[in-house]
Amino acid sequence: MKLNTLFQMLIVPVISAGFLFTQPVKADDDDTQLAKTMKEASDALKALRKLPKDDWAGGVQKSRAAAEGIRKGMEFIPVMLKDMRDGVEKDKALADYRRLMGLNYAALCELELAYLEKDAAKVLAASKSWKALKKEGHKKYEDE
Repeated sequence: MKLNTLFQMLIVPVISAGFLFTQPVKADDDDTQLAKTMKEASDALKALRKLPKDDWAGGVQKSRAAAEGIRKGMEFIPVMLKDMRDGVEKDKALADYRRLMGLNYAALCELELAYLEKDAAKVLAASKSWKALKKEGHKKYEDE
């Protein structure tokens, strides 16, 4: 028996079995979970913009809900970062991603505090802060 024929008889079935038993990436992977938590935050912030300016209690509730969405999202890593080759660049990108998520969470907590204090100037400042952080984060880490 030729070596080539033996190779085909042994290797081809093994490779074929590998294709049969591998699982495709599920729709509920971390990126989808991250998207869900970010949508939770986004929906709360959209609802916040629709509130009357003097609805301080509503502002507290919505800013708290947005911060909670960000907090939950910190558990997940965007697929684009997972797919990066291991090394310093990936480590730097992960650290920067966590930094931005943490700063965004802190900005939303500041927003909640501003609503609790019923201070419109602080609400405006905290809103500008999280909007800038959101823009920076999405520019860097959101797939187009």
